[in-house]
This record gives sequence, C-alpha cells and structure tokens, in this order.
Amino acid sequence: VGTVSTPTDGSVTANKIGSGAITNAKIADNASISGSKLGTGAILQVKYFQLTTPQTETYGTTNTDKAVTNFNINITPKSTSSIIKLESNIMFEWANDPWDTIWFFYRDTTKLGATSSGSRRAGISPSLSSHGKVDPPNSDSTPEFATLTYFDAPSSTSQITYKLGVNSSGTNNLFINRTVGDSNNVGYERGVSFISATEIGG
Repeated sequence: VGTVSTPTDGSVTANKIGSGAITNAKIADNASISGSKLGTGAILQVKYFQLTTPQTETYGTTNTDKAVTNFNINITPKSTSSIIKLESNIMFEWANDPWDTIWFFYRDTTKLGATSSGSRRAGISPSLSSHGKVDPPNSDSTPEFATLTYFDAPSSTSQITYKLGVNSSGTNNLFINRTVGDSNNVGYERGVSFISATEIGG
C-alpha cells in the first residue's frame, strides 16, 4: 500500500488488458490501423480522378481497345482480401456512330469486363446513344454518356493503376465533357466526368 510500481517495458501482455479498455479516446487520430481490423465491408480508402474541362481524343484504329487519356488512378490495397469497386461516369459526344462503342476498365494492362466470345466486342457498358441520326439531325449537339461499375478482386497489396478504356467499331473522335459542336449557346452542353476506386474490406 502506498507503493507505485512501474511495469518494465514490454511486460504488459494482451491478456492483461481488460476487454473494452481500448476506447476511441485511447487511439491516436493518426494511428495506422490494419484494414483487417475494420471488418468486412468497411471502406478502407477512396481514390478518384475528376475532369471538369473539355478534352478531345482521337480514335484512329477500328475495333481496338484504347485507354482514355487522363482517366487513370493509382491505388495500393491494404489487404489481399479487399474488393475494389470501380466506378466511372463520362459525359461526351462521339463524332460517329456512338451506338457501336463499348466501355470497360483496365487493371494495369488487364482488361476488366465481359469475357470475349468470338468476334463480339466485350466490355462493361455501351454508350447511351443520342438521337443524332434522326431528322432533323443534331449529331453535333446532343451528348451521350456511359456509366460503369465493376467489382475487382486483385488479391494484391502492390500499387495498381486502373484506367478507363473504350472500343469503337470505326475511326472516331471523342469529345469529352462537351458536344462535337461547341458554339456558345444553350444548344451545346458541357459536363463533368470521373473515375474512382473504392477499397472495401473483404
């Protein structure tokens, strides 16, 4: 009684710590907690790229998979059991035949999407086509868009680069965040596009 004893370094084991004794107040704000401690379904991190300005791409080779410039993000998973939820929404207008295009993701150089079957083009989502070929024609002022979601299981804790990809049946020009025509009036819209990767604890 009346004597204070200080435990030697490393002498307090996990069994000596009472259940529920480690509270929020005892965890440092900058503590690096393992993803496995956050539980299945926990959001571990989010990476994204968002484009708010117009961008033009040239698609020069028919039926060829192509990564869209700038639409890539790097993420280093915290656990090999994590699921990466990929999402993208892109507002654009093709110069030619938007209904003959399909969108997908790359994990580094691996294409993610439907399995190829014969001569069919495979991916995740087609372009939502405008009515650009009807009468009266408005193929330079009515935009298209594509919305993609894909769940990837990379089984890795190394850095991964995810990219947005597209395949067109013909040579084409892709006008992102704008219409083909870009006159300064209400008939020519502009928008915002993005790609994101969310790591979910597995």
